[in-house]
Amino acid sequence: AAVSEGALAVRRRRSSRLCTYRQLGGRCHFSTTCRATAESDDIVSSDDKASRLEREAAKLRAEAAALENDRRAARARQLLDGNSTVGPEELAKRVKDVLGLSLSAKEVEELSASVSTVDTGSANELGFEDLASAAFDATLDRLEKAQNAKLSAELAERQRQLAEDAKREKAAADAASFFTADSDDGGIQGRVLACLPYLLPFVDGIQFGGPVIDIVPALYPILGVFSPLLALKSAIPFGTFIFLIAFQYLCRNQELPDLLRYNLRQACVIDILILLPDFLAGFTGIELPGADLPLFILMVLSVGYSVVLTSFGKLPNSLGFISDATERGL
Repeated sequence: AAVSEGALAVRRRRSSRLCTYRQLGGRCHFSTTCRATAESDDIVSSDDKASRLEREAAKLRAEAAALENDRRAARARQLLDGNSTVGPEELAKRVKDVLGLSLSAKEVEELSASVSTVDTGSANELGFEDLASAAFDATLDRLEKAQNAKLSAELAERQRQLAEDAKREKAAADAASFFTADSDDGGIQGRVLACLPYLLPFVDGIQFGGPVIDIVPALYPILGVFSPLLALKSAIPFGTFIFLIAFQYLCRNQELPDLLRYNLRQACVIDILILLPDFLAGFTGIELPGADLPLFILMVLSVGYSVVLTSFGKLPNSLGFISDATERGL
């Protein structure tokens, strides 16, 4: 009896396992079938989308082609202007009126040769089919682009010529303005008087010309002409100091010409600048070796520039920091 009950229990367990295996097998088969169906549906859906996109693209191309044909047909009717054909001369006139494009006789001949003319009994006459053809449109477009490029090049050349003319006019105006006196220069007498203040820095700077005379001995007679002025100023006690105070006082006089007032102030600035190393050496006892030559060159260039511009009635106001100090002191 015990053996029979054990055998029965084993059979029941085997039956339940067999049932479970069958159920699992059925479920797996169902899942595989579902996946295959879904993949098949995805493939069909993708094919449908691709086909729909191709149809839409073909439709758009057809619409674009139809619009292009309508455009060419409308232009052909405008060029014909109610006639059945148009000759070379009339074609050139109609193209200019309708499209604003000027064609030469050679270009009209090239345009006519690009299409097959209808048999109208007259050579080189074009009909509606010719004027509305793609060949006529392509040739006309090429001629228009060539003319636009030519016009652009001519425009660029014209602009370059105008720029060069403007530069030449500006240079001529600058040259003319150099010889044109500024306002309130006092005339010829005023210009001569406005040059005299620069004698102060020139006379004070002669003493630094020794190295230049050693290099160019021919300058000694020229600089020797101003020796009496140097002696006269040296004979006056505190001569340079007195002249500087007088110049500073006169440059603030609004009744004097502007050119004279400006030069009085600038002569003071140049004179102080070239005498500053000696002034500092007198207080500190330290002398700058080799400073004579740079100071002499600075004095000659500054005084020469100022005298030349003053002789033309122009303000010598392009000496950099010297002119800046001059304008601040006026």
